Amino acid sequence: MRARERWGRLRPADRHALLAAVVVVGLGVVLVLLGSSPAHALMLTTLGVAGVLLWHRTGYAGDTVWPRVPDVRRDGNRRDVSDLGWSVLGRDGRVTVTAARRVRRLTERRLTRCGIDDLADPGAAADVARLLGPRAARTVHDLVTDGRLPTPAELDTWLAALDRLDQTLTTHATPDRPDGGTPR
Repeated sequence: MRARERWGRLRPADRHALLAAVVVVGLGVVLVLLGSSPAHALMLTTLGVAGVLLWHRTGYAGDTVWPRVPDVRRDGNRRDVSDLGWSVLGRDGRVTVTAARRVRRLTERRLTRCGIDDLADPGAAADVARLLGPRAARTVHDLVTDGRLPTPAELDTWLAALDRLDQTLTTHATPDRPDGGTPR
């Protein structure tokens, strides 16, 4: 069988691999002719041929598409609660700006019912401390004046103070109800 016939029977991928291997061997011969040691030229040629064969035999896998993980919705909206919990804390361990802004608005609404209109007013600091407690008042003051975000413990204290304030406001607003006016 002639060489041209054998060459024609090869698959195109095999022809490309064989041509690349011949080019690599030719470069190895050129290295020896330019004065490189035969051991180094043989090593580089062997690595080149191995690389060409691996490249052509494994094929191109750059367009691999990862399988999509199915979106499982569980009963009780656990995912929504989890997303809400993770959105409260930032990567630095402090409460996020969005969560702090929402709690600040909530605080402003609650304290407006008690006659405090501006949290940044220094004259209202004593009233805020009386209604929320000293630690929560300090957290509110630091957020309003300095923009310092609270820690999770400070947020917990702040929310507990708002709950106590809400219970106080609700109980005084409807004293004749047997349940104390608690929302259902």
